[in-house]
Amino acid sequence: MAFDQTKDALEHARTFHQKLSAFYTDLKESADKERTRAMLNYMSQHEDYLADRLSQYEEQVSKNILDSYFKYGSESIKLTPISDFEIKPEMDVDDVIAAAMHFDACLIEFYREMMQRSLSEKVHEVFENLLDMEQHEKIELSKQFLGLRSL
Repeated sequence: MAFDQTKDALEHARTFHQKLSAFYTDLKESADKERTRAMLNYMSQHEDYLADRLSQYEEQVSKNILDSYFKYGSESIKLTPISDFEIKPEMDVDDVIAAAMHFDACLIEFYREMMQRSLSEKVHEVFENLLDMEQHEKIELSKQFLGLRSL
């Protein structure tokens, strides 16, 4: 999917969150440990929440900003395909944590790249806000994961 406007990039990020939610739900079906299933359920719900939050954020952005173009085309900017992440049949909570951290890092890099390619200060601010939000989410998730490991 090529995207040249802000709205396309936001749609790409929202779709990524939705696919991650489905990914975690699918994994939950094959997980054999209750704790792992609980973590996967939480991650699926969390990704749905982030997709909704991104939609709400987009509604607050002006049409001019959403229709803004980037300096270069987007063909080289891609979020890592979820299917590329190696899944072990005996996955445990640590594997779920590793997947979540990997995908958070992908989104952070995506927002950083889009921020750098923006032509206007307003579009730059949109992706800077999303970058800050994603970095905050990663920190909060890390705290929760540490709490789970101590149980």
